[in-house]
Amino acid sequence: VPVVADNSEDKVTALALSEQTKTVQVTTNSVDATTAVFAVRIRDGAGMSRKVRRALGHLRLRNPHEGVFVRYNESNAKMLHLVEPFVAYGIPSKSLVNDLIRQRGHGKVDGSRVPLTDNTIIEKALGDDTGMICVEDLVHEIYSVGDDFGKAASFLWPFRLTAPRSKFQKEKLNQKDGKRDEYGDKGEEIEDYVRLML
Repeated sequence: VPVVADNSEDKVTALALSEQTKTVQVTTNSVDATTAVFAVRIRDGAGMSRKVRRALGHLRLRNPHEGVFVRYNESNAKMLHLVEPFVAYGIPSKSLVNDLIRQRGHGKVDGSRVPLTDNTIIEKALGDDTGMICVEDLVHEIYSVGDDFGKAASFLWPFRLTAPRSKFQKEKLNQKDGKRDEYGDKGEEIEDYVRLML
């Protein structure tokens, strides 16, 4: 089931959406529930179908230049393929996970977006349930896709990245084999891609 907030209504809706997306062909051979990908939305909603909009909502990618960590299981892989024209994703390094959380990290605390300026924010939100008490614990849980990955990913507010500003950055983000645009599965190349938006 896609990474969503832990309430029953969302879970039921996510399951329904998973049923709708079963017809999407998954072509990658690397679907692995022990792997996390970082997905970033790269386009606005022009020309978007209702199904794609709902999938982006469940992935918590409601606005351009927002990014989230997602467990790369079969259900989420199908959803990512469904929204590919609007999303780029790939496997982040531990360094990228660390830099994203430290530089752009915000947590969801009582429904509000709170910057992770103090380890006590993490400890109060996740300590009792998961034992995570600091940024290092959060980075480790996300990168290693631990047992509490879902809680850690849900706690992290979608990362608000910077739109590419210079012509060089835009060309760098858009260049890939001359035909395919910048969207879709970028594998480990997501590292350079996201660092231009940090």
